[in-house]
Amino acid sequence: MIERVVAPVDFTTESDRALLVAPLLASRAGVPIELVTVAEPITRTRVEERLGALAERTGEGTTWRVIESGGPPEAALLTQLHRDEKALWCVGSHARGAWSELLFRSVSEDLVRDAHVPVILVGPHVVEAPDGQVLAVALDGSEQSEIIVAPAADLATALGMTPRLIQVADGGAADLPSDAVETGYLARVAEQLPSLEHRIADYDVLHGGHPARDIADYVGAHREVAMVALATRGLAGSARVLQGSTAFDLAHRAPVPVLILHHL
Repeated sequence: MIERVVAPVDFTTESDRALLVAPLLASRAGVPIELVTVAEPITRTRVEERLGALAERTGEGTTWRVIESGGPPEAALLTQLHRDEKALWCVGSHARGAWSELLFRSVSEDLVRDAHVPVILVGPHVVEAPDGQVLAVALDGSEQSEIIVAPAADLATALGMTPRLIQVADGGAADLPSDAVETGYLARVAEQLPSLEHRIADYDVLHGGHPARDIADYVGAHREVAMVALATRGLAGSARVLQGSTAFDLAHRAPVPVLILHHL
C-alpha cells in the first residue's frame, strides 16, 4: 500500500522535525524515504548540495529530489503528492493557532487542505520518534469524522500498528447522539469494516470541553499511542478563528504525529 515515505524539506526546524518521524515510518513499512524540496532554478545547485548531505545523514537508502518552481511551494508539492497515491507524506509543521494563521501562512496546513488524501503533520511538541504500537482514530459521532477510519486502518496495517477508536465531542458527552455516548457507537463503526473489527485494540470515550486538548492529554498519558488520525473540515483564516479546527489544533498540541484527512 505504501511504496515510500516522502518528507518535504525546506531546511527549517519544522522540516527537520519531520525527519524524527519519517525514518521510523519507513522502517515499519519496509520502504525507503524520499526527501523533496522546492527551489527556483537559479538556486538548484546549492539546494542539491544541501539536500544530498541531509539525505546521507537521514540514513542508508534515502533518496532526494529537487522540484524546480518559481511559484508557491505548496502548489508544486501538491502536484507531486497527487501524482503518486502510494506515497505517505510526512510533513513538519508550525501547526500555528487560528489567530497566528491570519498573520502567517502555513504551507503544511495548506497542503493538507488541498490534498484530500491523508497527510501526516509533525507538530512542535513532537520531540522524539514515538515508539508505541497504537494508532488512535478520533471520532466525534458524525459521519464526516468517520471518513478517516478506512485509510487509518490501512495505514495501521502497513505500519504494523493496532487501531484504537476514541470518541470525542465539543462540549462533552452531552453533545453526542444518544446512541454514541459510550463504546457502542465505536463498536458499530468497527462493524462497518469487517477487516478492521478484529484488529481493534479497544475503545475509549473522552469527556471534556476542548477536543484537541483532551486528545493531546490522552496521548500524553498513553505512551502506547504513537499516532492520532482524524478528519478535518479544513477551515482556514477567519472561519477557523470563529469555528475552530480540532485537527490543526491537535497537530499543534500533540506529542505524536497526526494523520489528517480533508475530504470533500
